[in-house]
Amino acid sequence: MTVSLRHPRTGEIRALPEGWSWACCLGCGILGLPLFRRGLQTWGAAMVAFNVVALVVAVVPTERAVDLDLWLTVIGIALCVFFGLKANEMAINRYLSLGWEYAERRRDAI
Repeated sequence: MTVSLRHPRTGEIRALPEGWSWACCLGCGILGLPLFRRGLQTWGAAMVAFNVVALVVAVVPTERAVDLDLWLTVIGIALCVFFGLKANEMAINRYLSLGWEYAERRRDAI
């Protein structure tokens, strides 16, 4: 399902998806690109930093780095699932905080 939002001054309408996002689940491990596309620059930058740290740890040839790499992999998978669940909701909330309004009445508000 999608939500239509309207900018009050310009009248521009955007349809934003709700619910699970496969793009964010599968793509946030690739430098957080889907997060940037949804306007979630802070979370996208956090994923870029996380991926850079994980890459550096992966190339360090020590036993401690192997353990840390395992933990970073588990955390990375958890972050991908989290963003798959929440990225669309966070994008909608971001637009609403920027002054956008619902363009039509939501079905769950009836």
